[in-house]
Amino acid sequence: MDEKKLAKIRKNNMKIYPIYKMIGLDWVFYYGIRVLFLTQVKNISAADIVLAGSFYAFFYIIFQISNMVLIEKIGKKKSIVLGQFLNLISMGIILYCPNFSWLLASQVLCAMGFGLKGIAESNLLTVSIPKAKKEGEIFSRIDSRGYSKFCFVGASSVLISGFLYAFNPYIPIVLCMIVNLIALIISTNFIDIERIENPKQNKDFKNEIIDILKDLKEGFKFILHSKRLRALLIMLGTMWGIIDVFATYQETLLKELNIPSYYIGFMLAGFQMLVGIFSTKSNSFNRKYKNRTLTYIGLMLTIGSVILGITTLLKIPFEIQLMIITMVFILRAYAKGIYQVLKKRYMNNFSNNAILPKIYSVNGIMANLGRMIIGIIASAILRITSIQNSLLILGIVCTIMVIILSIYSKNKLGLKPEKYTEKDICIKQ
Repeated sequence: MDEKKLAKIRKNNMKIYPIYKMIGLDWVFYYGIRVLFLTQVKNISAADIVLAGSFYAFFYIIFQISNMVLIEKIGKKKSIVLGQFLNLISMGIILYCPNFSWLLASQVLCAMGFGLKGIAESNLLTVSIPKAKKEGEIFSRIDSRGYSKFCFVGASSVLISGFLYAFNPYIPIVLCMIVNLIALIISTNFIDIERIENPKQNKDFKNEIIDILKDLKEGFKFILHSKRLRALLIMLGTMWGIIDVFATYQETLLKELNIPSYYIGFMLAGFQMLVGIFSTKSNSFNRKYKNRTLTYIGLMLTIGSVILGITTLLKIPFEIQLMIITMVFILRAYAKGIYQVLKKRYMNNFSNNAILPKIYSVNGIMANLGRMIIGIIASAILRITSIQNSLLILGIVCTIMVIILSIYSKNKLGLKPEKYTEKDICIKQ
């Protein structure tokens, strides 16, 4: 391909990516009122909402092979478009959703949709970045720009959805579907560089499955041989489970404290905005703490849960409770913002174009395995005790898990790409 044309395509993708991610990364207008909508309007318990998250993780793992087949068949761009379409249908099901079974049906579709997006999006950006010494930093800069913009859009939508929910609880869901449709349209403007440079030969379905299974086998084999990558993926999977479960727990806590929907929207909007601000600090945080970065992020998340549990159990004045809850939310926003950017940069440190899809795929399995396990534990705890006790118990359990993983991962994480050995980075072709 002509170098000028290739450079123009790369520039196009790098320009569109932050705009797309700004509204297409996740469901805006929904998460701020999710717990309220499902518990108050659809009469689904908080424990079942957490359990539904575990089912999502399970289906995400189940669809991993079929998602990889689709991406190989139709390319990264079309996979992103299809993922957005499935998420749009999934939100339509939630709009109707008369019971828990329908909620599970929506989780099946969005598990496939987010699964496609999770592999294709970052991979498309990576191959769009010209080869350079600071390729990792360029990726982080573009990705964090899109993520920080998403956080501001998400924060605004959370604030608005809190007020709109009080007027009519269905309005935020409809707005979420409209924004999802806009993201779908934007995603059609990506250009699949690899499809142009290396047109793939058509394979029959059986051979495609065999190749995908071979890739997954190679990916897991590589992880088993690379202690550093194994430690990274286990740590990232555990962290994602903690982030996801505590997000539901914190919304449930606000509901249990009888805080009005518009004030919950205000708090979650502030949280989301801070996540966006703090995501831009990921590189400096990583330079300062190096291989202890993920450990500190994990402890900020888990110890915050313990503090929330103790604070609400002590029955201290409501004003003081609210102040402590706000401080913990700020701490969690800092941890989440840094995590969301660094997790991809860390994975990219092990990669070349051949192994990158395998690493993202295996990471998707590990992350959702962690989310599923922690979600099942969190749901079981919430069924037998209050949200206050659940925050304390799960916070202690997860703190112990992070400390154990920190000991296991010591001196294995946070290095620059050139400091890893060939064994850590390369796969035998």
